[in-house]
Order: sequence, then structure tokens, then C-alpha cells
Amino acid sequence: MGSHDLFIEKLSREIGPVRRPWPNGKRVIAWLLTALPCGGASSLLFQRVLTDWTQPGALLAAFQLLLVFATGTLAIRNAFLLSIAGRKPLSWRWFAPPILLWLGASTLSLGQAQGQIHHPDEVNCYAFMLAVSAPMMAIAIGYLRLTRALHPLRTLATAGFGVACMALSLLSLCHPVEVHPLDFLLHLAAVMTIIGATVLLGWKWVVIR
Repeated sequence: MGSHDLFIEKLSREIGPVRRPWPNGKRVIAWLLTALPCGGASSLLFQRVLTDWTQPGALLAAFQLLLVFATGTLAIRNAFLLSIAGRKPLSWRWFAPPILLWLGASTLSLGQAQGQIHHPDEVNCYAFMLAVSAPMMAIAIGYLRLTRALHPLRTLATAGFGVACMALSLLSLCHPVEVHPLDFLLHLAAVMTIIGATVLLGWKWVVIR
């Protein structure tokens, strides 16, 4: 028993104070204020024209932008909540309405794009989303590393989904208001890639060992 007491005393001397994480709302705002500018800076690697919001269909495009931004913010909030035991995140039922609305709005945009000439620079949508998501992904993993996670797969996948939504939001600021079928497929492929990359790259840093 004496050796146990010595061991406990040694640990008491060596262990440092536990740093309490910020309130979740503050963490979300801090992430947005750091991640979005970094993602915007990465977008400068691409030559793109800003979205012309005077074109027909701009209102629908703006509605899609608001949907993905709000969904991304909720997803990041959920990821931060999942990383702390005892916190109750929103269920996926909260995400179903905005996702379905976005899919419906995208379908309407596809209908408006029928018969129009495809823009030659739109094939870069996939590369654009990956590039702008890279710093946002790293920052999200850094935030999650501070608390780790009891459910790392779910936490990282949720964070990756939030990052993908923010990448899509940045893309909406420099993309034609109409969406062509190839665009839509590239957007979905980029979302899946970002989620997978977030899980793979963040697993080492978020898993509790």
C-alpha cells in the first residue's frame, strides 16, 4: 500500500491542471472566425469570377447558400458537443429538413441549366472544395484534439460534414447561379471526400488513448 501512496504522490506532483474548454457557442464562433478566412485565402489559388447575383435564379442560389451555411454551422456545433462526454447534440432529424431543401433547390437549379453551355472552369469545383476545406479541416481537428472524443468516428464524420458545407458555401460565392449535372456530381463527390479525409486524418488526434 505504501508503494501506491508514493505512486499517487508522484502523479500528483507531475500532473498539470486540466484546461477547461470554452463554452460550445464560443468554440463554434471562434472556429468560424478562423476557418472561413483560411478557406477563403485558399480559394485565391483558383482563378474564379465572383457570383453574379443579378442573374435569373440568383435568389434560389442565395437560398442554397444560406441552407448549407446554416447546416454546416449546426454540424460543427454537433461535432464539438460530441467531443465532450455528457453533452447532448442535435439528432440527425434536425439536419434532414435543410438537406432535403438543398437537394430540392439543387434539382430546380439543374432544371434551369438545361440546354445552357457548360462553363469550362466548372470542372475545378471538386479541386476547389478540397483546397478550401484543407485548412478548415485542420483547424476543426485541432479544436477536437483539445477534448478528444468518446465516439471519434461519429465526431469526425460530423465535423467533416460541417467543413464540407462550409466549402460548398465558399464555392457558392464564385460559381454561376445555375448548376449543371456535372457540377452537382462533383459537389457531392467533394462532400464525401472531405468527410472521409477528416476521419482518416483526424483519427490519430481525436481518439482517446
